[in-house]
Amino acid sequence: MTGEERPPRPPARFGHYVLHEVIGTGGMGQVARATDTRLGRDVALKVMHPATAADEEYRARFQREAAIVARLTDPHVIPIHGYGEIDGRLYLDMRLVDGRNLAQLLDRGQLEVSRTLDLLSQIGDALDSAHRAGLVHRDVKPSNILVDPKGFAYLVDFGIAASASQQDLTSTGQVVGSASYMAPERLQVPPRSDARSDVYSLACVLYQSLTGSKPFGVGQQVQLIAAHLNAPPPSLREHRTDLPSALDRVVQSGMAKDPGRRPATASELMNAARSAMSQPRRTVTPAPPGRPASGPTRPVPRGNAPLPGNASSRRAEPVRAPRVSSARDSAAASSSSASRTLWVVAAVLALICVAVVAYAVATR
Repeated sequence: MTGEERPPRPPARFGHYVLHEVIGTGGMGQVARATDTRLGRDVALKVMHPATAADEEYRARFQREAAIVARLTDPHVIPIHGYGEIDGRLYLDMRLVDGRNLAQLLDRGQLEVSRTLDLLSQIGDALDSAHRAGLVHRDVKPSNILVDPKGFAYLVDFGIAASASQQDLTSTGQVVGSASYMAPERLQVPPRSDARSDVYSLACVLYQSLTGSKPFGVGQQVQLIAAHLNAPPPSLREHRTDLPSALDRVVQSGMAKDPGRRPATASELMNAARSAMSQPRRTVTPAPPGRPASGPTRPVPRGNAPLPGNASSRRAEPVRAPRVSSARDSAAASSSSASRTLWVVAAVLALICVAVVAYAVATR
């Protein structure tokens, strides 16, 4: 039998799961498409590295936080079917989503603004649900956002990727999470994180989705950490002059160094971004050469409508508004009318007097 005629290797097994191809790899383990032979369904199975099960503290946190995530009902949090330990290795049994992660979509370039806001608003809802349950993700990044063919977004690895210890550093001193999206407070000594740390990471993902570039570029981890700690938030308009300044300000507020200056929730960040894009934008009419640009165009009044042919070059007669009488004009008119009336009365009285005198003289 030649090498080309070798029979295919049987699929690997992990307890009652049959493992197929690997669909993701992270710092804590691998995710494979697998078949649950007990229930006869395909799942996404995350198997943690063997060293994690040896850490009693990690094992306890894994069990506790997996139980919390399994109880979350937000539709954008990837559902967990089960979790536990098989042959000394911890695992998570999750819904298998047919689609791509956001990192794969961004490999093709920046996304449309409307699609970006739609997808990340869904992720903002998932983050808020977990924050209310007391979980902080601490690894919000494009590869942890799954998008199905209908545009429905899921956030994965919720509360699990950050469970190696109660701090953000492993026993070897490595930072838990991706440095390209990490909030400054997680990089300080001692590190700390809360819901606003996830807001910062979501703002970084929003920036990348709109521009096609990570906020502080691609470099060594030390350079990225220094940028998150010290460099001002980058401007969207360095890459996209077509985006409004209001949206730029929203993203920069989400990436504020001081957590207290960021939006309080992920949904607040995304609602502000949607509002910034919905504001009307002033359009300027391009001016002919030699003339200043004009503001927004106005409709031509009917009385000044341009004439056909060469008449458009004629100077239009100004439209005179009808004269409106003032209070002074009304008062003057009233006074003049009263004067005329008095003169008439006086004349009549004078005639009567003349008639009386004439009668008296005639009867003497």
